[in-house]
Amino acid sequence: MKVTLKTQSVSIRAPRSAVFKLISSFGDIVDGGKTPEAPDKDEEGNRVIERDGNRLLMEFRSRDGRKMYRTLEEVVLYPEERITFRHLEGPLHYSQEEFVFVEVDSGTTMTHNGVIECRMHLLPGAGWMVARFYVKRRYENLVLRHMNSLKDQAEGNPTE
Repeated sequence: MKVTLKTQSVSIRAPRSAVFKLISSFGDIVDGGKTPEAPDKDEEGNRVIERDGNRLLMEFRSRDGRKMYRTLEEVVLYPEERITFRHLEGPLHYSQEEFVFVEVDSGTTMTHNGVIECRMHLLPGAGWMVARFYVKRRYENLVLRHMNSLKDQAEGNPTE
């Protein structure tokens, strides 16, 4: 069974076009300043594997505590309005997410929503419990951390 992630939003003091451009510049710079051709395997980042117009095949690496997770995802850009993500490989059986960008008087509101699913082959049905009571909270925290980092970059604030 699928678990719906909590809808999360951040307000960014920057025009929607600038926010979208920053967030959709996948693979241009990996976190930490390394080029995408030679990312450090222990570092968070992303890499464009294939690009066909607004459809990208991406590899993402994200850290949660001491654990590094790698995902392969199909990313579709809908310029200045939204970005969708569909997990193809990774620790989750299923994940579909989107970021939506809405222009407001003070800048841009970026909203994330998504659905995840875990499967545990030896314990059918236990995957829902793991997704709901363990993965969901950690995943939401990871997304919010990334959203706040993007907000800091878009507003010109240094990130940690």
